[in-house]
Amino acid sequence: MKQSPKIEFASKVFPVSEGKRGFTLIEMMVAVSIFIVIITISLTSILNVSNIQKKTSAFRAVNDNLNFAIEKMAREIRTGNNYCAQSCSSPSSFNFTNNDGVVVKYSLINKKIEVSYDGGSFLPMTSSEVTVEDLVFVVRGDGPDGLQPLVTIIIRGYAGKKETVK
Repeated sequence: MKQSPKIEFASKVFPVSEGKRGFTLIEMMVAVSIFIVIITISLTSILNVSNIQKKTSAFRAVNDNLNFAIEKMAREIRTGNNYCAQSCSSPSSFNFTNNDGVVVKYSLINKKIEVSYDGGSFLPMTSSEVTVEDLVFVVRGDGPDGLQPLVTIIIRGYAGKKETVK
């Protein structure tokens, strides 16, 4: 009868059967390579999800902030009179008299929408994380007929610092 080989380790003897010898170096390299490929694909997808979340957050910030600014402007413009857009100042400024008789001026200053009341200092209407590139006011129908004119506000802006997140 043939005796099975034995491995001696730290003063203990372990019997080794003929059919069970462990993994070869090639099998270990293949297993580690497959693991690295799977981890790389997983990390790439996690980074993509993170970028999508940042883009969504930036879009929400722009949308909420600009909606607030437009609603505030529309509320005051709707009840005002003596509208003056491009003919009175730059295309990115708009003057009118509100319902309380106060002269209101909306302007694009340093890529932010700002408001001034009765010639006072300008106050920001958009947050620092929102960059407004264009602000245009177009007034149609401002004549002696006494009808409310149509004021169109065109705004283009973005949030985010990195180009991939804007």
